[in-house]
Amino acid sequence: MRIVINGPPKQGHRWFKCILSNIYALEVLGGRRTPANKPSAIRDWVNAGGFPDETIYHQHIRFSARLVNALDSAPAHLVTVVRDPYDAFVSFFYWTQDRAAHEEGAGKERRRHKIIGKPLDDPEVLDYLSHEFGENIAQAEAWFRSGRAIPVRYEGLHGDPVAETRRVTDLIGPVADERIEQALIHCSAENMRQRSAKLSRHVRAGVVGDSKQRLTDAHLAIFRERYGDLIRSLGYEVR
Repeated sequence: MRIVINGPPKQGHRWFKCILSNIYALEVLGGRRTPANKPSAIRDWVNAGGFPDETIYHQHIRFSARLVNALDSAPAHLVTVVRDPYDAFVSFFYWTQDRAAHEEGAGKERRRHKIIGKPLDDPEVLDYLSHEFGENIAQAEAWFRSGRAIPVRYEGLHGDPVAETRRVTDLIGPVADERIEQALIHCSAENMRQRSAKLSRHVRAGVVGDSKQRLTDAHLAIFRERYGDLIRSLGYEVR
């Protein structure tokens, strides 16, 4: 069994990767054991035998039929986690601040770096939301609507985690509810934060609805005007 979880950052991919790896006793691939985020690199990696059986990994890469065909040839099960774009933006903002605190002077300059050190309602942050963050929403929508990956609702994992997980495992390989329940405990936000400093930075709040207390009318206006159709396509309410 091989599983790949695809989609933009801060959707809950690490969390669900933990859940599935625990349920199926899969080895988690990371770092140099995973390919570059390019369809051609992934195809070459699969063809060279770099994707061993009984493993799982996640990646942030745009949907393309070429990419999916390469992963299907492994073969691999593809999963994507979708999250309320408002909550995803808040999570992305705080994740960006935290990464900056631990990666001083490291890595190449990225577009998200312009929001580092700014308050959530700063004009630079609003500009980023208006002109840059739409790529994340579009990427999530493309995977969700592709029909080539099993979709998982982040909110479903909070509201009825056993049922939402079972819906996915029934498509990959049915397991007993007890096994799902044990994996959910093992992969709770608190347990994940305690296991490593890196996970404690990636798993911040692990809640639904955080954006309702944090976003201003200015943020909501941008979401409505620029991303309303994408939000509705993902099945969420436009606020």
